[in-house]
Amino acid sequence: MNRIRGAARAASAAAAGLLLAGCGIKTTGVVESGAPAEIAVSAPSGTADSLVYFLTPDRRLIAMRSGYAEPGAQGALFRLLAGPSQRELASGLGTALPAVDAGLAATTTTTGPVGDVVEVHLPINVAGLSDLARSQIVCTAVADAASQVEARLRGQDTVLAPEPCRAGRL
Repeated sequence: MNRIRGAARAASAAAAGLLLAGCGIKTTGVVESGAPAEIAVSAPSGTADSLVYFLTPDRRLIAMRSGYAEPGAQGALFRLLAGPSQRELASGLGTALPAVDAGLAATTTTTGPVGDVVEVHLPINVAGLSDLARSQIVCTAVADAASQVEARLRGQDTVLAPEPCRAGRL
């Protein structure tokens, strides 16, 4: 019995030795492969770099670069009212805003800020807009503001009280 136990111990020790040896793979130091790649990212030529707020599939606001030729809040609002592109729709982005004809969307204007309020003149009724729809407009309108401002939405039916961008809090 002692011979069998001795042989078993020897076999176990040999197996452990092979495992610890790593099957002949030698260790190496850190292999340098150069510096990380640097890629310049900017808006396409001839476009502005304002933010537009669309909705993710789980109904949260997400900021996207507008890629619209008109700079600032004006261009961003045109882009917002045009809705997500086919590519954005395919990636799951959406909007809570009603569909707006492109010609009608072009009548959207902003004034201000006067004090800490920007006024957005919209070619749609605003009284019945959902919280998400209002937030899309408000956040898009104030995204380029240098300071913390609120937006007042003036629609075809009424003027709403100023409200801040609540992205991340809805």
